[in-house]
Amino acid sequence: MRYKEYNVNNVLEKCVKLFWEHGFRGCSVKDIVEVTGVNRFSLYHEFQDKNGILYHALKLYRERYVIDKLKILEEDDHPKVVLTKFYLSFLNEVNLHHGCFFIHIGTELADTDENVNVLVKSYLGEIESLIQNLLSKHPTTRNQAQFCARHLVGLFCTTMSFCLIHSETERNNHISNGIEVILSKNKSYATST
Repeated sequence: MRYKEYNVNNVLEKCVKLFWEHGFRGCSVKDIVEVTGVNRFSLYHEFQDKNGILYHALKLYRERYVIDKLKILEEDDHPKVVLTKFYLSFLNEVNLHHGCFFIHIGTELADTDENVNVLVKSYLGEIESLIQNLLSKHPTTRNQAQFCARHLVGLFCTTMSFCLIHSETERNNHISNGIEVILSKNKSYATST
């Protein structure tokens, strides 16, 4: 039996960066081999195929870069403060590109890859549930919290795409104004911060 000469998580980190920079469809297995230094046979043995690499890369991204961000949504503060902090946490990344890898990949593949579709929907469902819990800490109806949470997830998706082409000031205004408009649908959230 041959000893594995590479670290799976390091390979996946490099693949996240590669897919983020070039898109999943913009990368070949040859590109992955060149970037990771792992031969094709070993990659296929570990991940089955290029799509398997992507699914594992999404899982790693969530574990390494999203878990702490999701915890922001559990903080006890005014929803606008918590939501702004949450959105900006994806835009202030130093090690990766601005935005969210799930949204980036979902935009490219969710309509053609059922596994990506399921992973992205699950991810967004988790965010929506956390936002709904945050909003439920303030006087509101369940329907109102659901309505706002659904729209705040939509804002999250557009913000993650918006960040690719706009300045920091424009992104911050987009976030602040978007959250304000959505929360203004319920007077209990309208407390100025």
